[in-house]
Amino acid sequence: MLDVRRLRFLVELSQRGTIAAVADALHMSPSGISQQLSLLEREAGAALLERIGRGVRLTEAGRRLAERGADILAALEVAHAELRSGEEPPTGTCRVAAFGSAARALVPALLECQKRHEGLRVELVESEPEVAVPALLSGEFDLVVSEEYPGGAPSLPRHVHREVLAEDALEIVVAADLLRGRDVVQAGSGLPWALEPVGAASRAWSVQHCLGLGFAPTVQFESYDLDLLLLVVRQGAAASILPRLVLPPRREDAALVRLETGWSRTLVTLARQARAGDPSVRAVRRSLHGRFHESAVSLTNERQ
Repeated sequence: MLDVRRLRFLVELSQRGTIAAVADALHMSPSGISQQLSLLEREAGAALLERIGRGVRLTEAGRRLAERGADILAALEVAHAELRSGEEPPTGTCRVAAFGSAARALVPALLECQKRHEGLRVELVESEPEVAVPALLSGEFDLVVSEEYPGGAPSLPRHVHREVLAEDALEIVVAADLLRGRDVVQAGSGLPWALEPVGAASRAWSVQHCLGLGFAPTVQFESYDLDLLLLVVRQGAAASILPRLVLPPRREDAALVRLETGWSRTLVTLARQARAGDPSVRAVRRSLHGRFHESAVSLTNERQ
């Protein structure tokens, strides 16, 4: 008989890649994780891991067992979730992970949700999706706010429930003083640019969009902090492509030249399938939808 707790360690390893990462996530020592995985190999009667340099990787048997283990752990969570009626009021703690620009925008909605439901505690952690999604699967988070850029089909692990939260328009922004009367596109190759670092989905999309306009952007400033990129733009030091969520209302910053790209990033919420119907998760999702519905109405009124 396979020990379910040890099976979880194998599933975690398949998702996080290294024993050190698993140990850090589960607040255990790497030697303790290795010992438990060795015991799991004995129970399974098969080699589940193989040494690669100073690390390990799953064997074919290990990968198959990890996939089956993920199904088993999800089924156990579903069984536990079914004990709670969907009509119960939201209670307990709902841990939400959101990337920087979304986290700032969602604070009012999360606090309002907590006020509305006395038995609910909402916790917010700023975390990039690359880190947050594995943590969602391991139970560290109950809900993750993520982003998807045009052309990038979402590749999500099994047992993850995806729900679209909002479409967030992408705009080219640059200070009028930096343009000096020039057209944004014609001046594009001669402008310094402020974008997220290489590896970020937004960086890849922004570069491809600029190439489609006929120029390659020369990136001088890099940061994952979109507010910092906006600050650089406002100082007249660079142009950028930013989502409308982080931009001020047009009437409040007439010094900025803004050009709509015609594209949007998609904001989504992710939950484990077994938790998607939980009253607390549903309550938080409703609050987030309400927050972005209000934002969409405000933006519509601003254009009129």
